[in-house]
Amino acid sequence: LVLKQEQEEYQREGIEWTKIDYFNNKIICDLIEQPHKGIIAITDEACLSVGKVNDEVLIGALDKSLANHAHYSSRQLKPTDKELKHKEDFRITHYAGDVIYSINGFIEKNKDTLYQDFKRMLHKSSDKNLSEMWPEGAQDIKATTKRPLTAGTLFQRSIID
Repeated sequence: LVLKQEQEEYQREGIEWTKIDYFNNKIICDLIEQPHKGIIAITDEACLSVGKVNDEVLIGALDKSLANHAHYSSRQLKPTDKELKHKEDFRITHYAGDVIYSINGFIEKNKDTLYQDFKRMLHKSSDKNLSEMWPEGAQDIKATTKRPLTAGTLFQRSIID
């Protein structure tokens, strides 16, 4: 974005420069964090589903939702790609190249299993250090949900804040 803006400014001001081609990373950002359609949203939805949800179910959901995305692939979608492990890996083609992600542990790591009541209890602790570690326990009970936010959602919000 900065590079694009600078080059546009150079052009407006008639400054000579060597044009630099760059990759617009928005498509990758959307692939990861687009509401209802991105990897974080799909992972969150899987984590909040009722019943037995595991990493294999998650990669199936990712494959189903992202099958036509130019920057996402998996062994299920590309059976001849021996670099990817079946039902375990997926690939994102980032601006700097391909990155293979192992799905192992995604569901468990994304769940925030510390429920609101427990956070409130820790926040109300007489131990000052323990209390300060859980500021979200101070939230009004009506402002929180019983279902905790996932690690992916918390991470996404921390970037925005």
